[in-house]
Amino acid sequence: MKRLQTFFIIVCGVAVAAGSALAGPYTEAGIPGFVDGTINPVFQGWATGFLNYTPAPALDPDLDGQYTQGGGVSTEPNRNYRTPEKALGPVTGSNMDIVSLGDLWASQIDAGISPGEITLTFDAPIMNGSGDDFAVFENGFYSGSDLFAELGYVDVSTDGINFARFGSVSLTPGPVGGYGGIDPSDVHNLAGKHPNAYGSSEGTGFDLEELSDNALVLSGLVDLDDINFVRIVDIPGSGDFLDSQGNPIYDSWVTWGSGGVDLEAVGVINQAAAVPIPGAFWLLGTGLLVVARSRRN
Repeated sequence: MKRLQTFFIIVCGVAVAAGSALAGPYTEAGIPGFVDGTINPVFQGWATGFLNYTPAPALDPDLDGQYTQGGGVSTEPNRNYRTPEKALGPVTGSNMDIVSLGDLWASQIDAGISPGEITLTFDAPIMNGSGDDFAVFENGFYSGSDLFAELGYVDVSTDGINFARFGSVSLTPGPVGGYGGIDPSDVHNLAGKHPNAYGSSEGTGFDLEELSDNALVLSGLVDLDDINFVRIVDIPGSGDFLDSQGNPIYDSWVTWGSGGVDLEAVGVINQAAAVPIPGAFWLLGTGLLVVARSRRN
């Protein structure tokens, strides 16, 4: 995660451990990335491609891609984490094996600059099965009983054009500061509410059934048994962005380094069978055509 955070943890001796005083209503467990030291067999597939990776701009555009820290001016380090391929393939549990979506200052939010986002693609569609259908791994971690969290909206699509967003809830009562934490049991259906760093690896599960009453699903524009795209959109945790109930969303804000959502992986739990390669059908058709012509001759 953030190099500054890592340094802070080491110097201050903050224990990285699961919180023990969860007080909110959303206590669902994360989905383990590993079981007995190997990738959790519940995952049938992982993201294999990406589209529309548009990270937020440098935190201080007036410094031409630089930011001030400790009285000095340094190159904006967010660029070091802008490799979208890092979000592909199986989870690693490494807090550095990530792609950053970037964060926004208040002035950038006021100016209407859009948060960072990325869309993931898959070899075979995600389908609406029993329970959670896929899981998103971010690199949050526990500091005492609070979770350092950089949250994101999660949208799904069949055609890559029409996206249905999961209804979300955030009950965090107020700002927590740049390196403060949240009670994850106050959060529902937002990527990043489970830890995936420093020896803990849990993904946040998403159940497509919860979208069954979404207008795009009811109209047939989004088919819950044929989800080919998962989009993650960063939420700057200033309170300017809202959950689906109209509550302000607070998380660790503002952050730099690998600011905003640090996406590590998206694992598929319920996956449709892979569609045969179209070329195979073409070859089969060509063979039949040859046979037909030889019979006529």
